[in-house]
Amino acid sequence: MIEAIEVLMTYWGEQLQKAGQPGALPSSMGTLVEYQGCAPRGGMPGARMLLAGAGPDYAASEVEAALGAVERGDGGEALGKLARKRYLNTLGLTLDEQVYDLELGRGEAGRRAYFRQLHKLHSLVQAELLARQAKQGGRRREARRDGERMRKAAHDQALAAHSARGVELFKGRS
Repeated sequence: MIEAIEVLMTYWGEQLQKAGQPGALPSSMGTLVEYQGCAPRGGMPGARMLLAGAGPDYAASEVEAALGAVERGDGGEALGKLARKRYLNTLGLTLDEQVYDLELGRGEAGRRAYFRQLHKLHSLVQAELLARQAKQGGRRREARRDGERMRKAAHDQALAAHSARGVELFKGRS
């Protein structure tokens, strides 16, 4: 088990339980059907912050994306099921019940298989998170270069326009 990934995955599970899936806000039609008419008001007029169903934060969504990539890989479905049983444990299953539910065996052999699978899950999620971070770093550098290029072009254009009118745009610079 990789401790840093265990902390991240636990946080991911808490975020999904608290905030729900991203984009999980109810539709107008679904609300009408659920309440058989307009939904009751909370008794407080005015705008409110959307808390329920607003989705997880950035770190949890990155873990979700990494887990999705792991699930699409070879043998990933079982690892995804393990992640959901362990970290989204809404039923309050014990470790032995999780082992039984995942069909990893019984007793000590099942526990060993469970922790082998857990270590494999952590390793794959860590590798995927590092790959995603490297891609993001490249995109940030590229965006920074593009931004600097645009700022320089805008500066040069403004300098040319002002010098054509005979007005100094930046004193001390040419």
